[in-house]
Amino acid sequence: MRVPPKLIRRLIVAPLVVVLEAALVLLSPLILVVALVASPFTGGLRPVRAAMIVLSGTTRHMAALLGLLGLWVASGFGRRMSSEAIQQAHYDLMRWFVSGVYATIVSLARVRVEVVASAEAGAVLSARDKPVVLLSRHAGEGDTLLVLYELLCPHRRRPRIVMHERLRLEPLVDVLGDRLPNRFVDPRGGDTERDIAGMASTLGDEAALVIFPEGRNFSAEHRQRAIDRLHAAGHADQAGAAQAMRHVSAPRPGGALAGLSAAPGADVVVMGHVGFPTGLGEVWRHLPEEQVIEVRLWHEPADSIPADHDARIDWLFDRWRTLDEWVGERETARASLTA
Repeated sequence: MRVPPKLIRRLIVAPLVVVLEAALVLLSPLILVVALVASPFTGGLRPVRAAMIVLSGTTRHMAALLGLLGLWVASGFGRRMSSEAIQQAHYDLMRWFVSGVYATIVSLARVRVEVVASAEAGAVLSARDKPVVLLSRHAGEGDTLLVLYELLCPHRRRPRIVMHERLRLEPLVDVLGDRLPNRFVDPRGGDTERDIAGMASTLGDEAALVIFPEGRNFSAEHRQRAIDRLHAAGHADQAGAAQAMRHVSAPRPGGALAGLSAAPGADVVVMGHVGFPTGLGEVWRHLPEEQVIEVRLWHEPADSIPADHDARIDWLFDRWRTLDEWVGERETARASLTA
């Protein structure tokens, strides 16, 4: 799908989204009544909880879009957009939006997030005295929100993200992506590694470059495609390592290594998690139940990362092997509790 030009996205798509969201908010009393009536037929209060999450997120999303319009005016209609004050205001708005959506989902979906971080990982994230490259597992609905929340809220970091070009169709992502030092890429014709290196080369002490080395949400099919791709490229050792990992897909080294090479002084934090639903159907089924999401953070100091290219690939696969072992242990433990 081709993304419309920027002028159309700003003058047509964004205003249309705000109008539709305003209509949804105006209809919210009726929506909640219908959800309440439907609840006895679905078990628990699934429709009410889902409606409240959607309506709360819609209201906050609309307010954030209007806030972006206000910041554009305050910046002299874009002339001072790169100033530190205006950039900080955008990160503050992003933090307000992410924290609000996160709190709503945690409360209404009855989610408990348990974060276990090594002392070093927590300290380096909170100190904000050097840049960080965060390499995260990608699995389940909503894990990107959790990554952003952890960086923006508890640790007050400024995340930088590479996003698919199609996400420009979402106005809030589109505008924040353009105004802050992020990158939109089209994997079919773009140079993702160059874009990641461009972001990494200007990381400030409070910044965190976010990379999902697996490329997309984990699935058995995606895992197998990664193994097949390594075999086809003649990387037999890496294919064997990927075959041995049962709970994660093989990392694609290009983006991670590009980021590390362009930011040689950055520490690395590896983020693993278990407990995210794997699709909207699972979200709906588990909505009335208490859910636990477990998060694990590992710290890798900049001076512990090999300088040699091939050694860095081995290092990345080793980190993913550790991640795979942890995910397997936690999923086994969780299964034994529900058996």
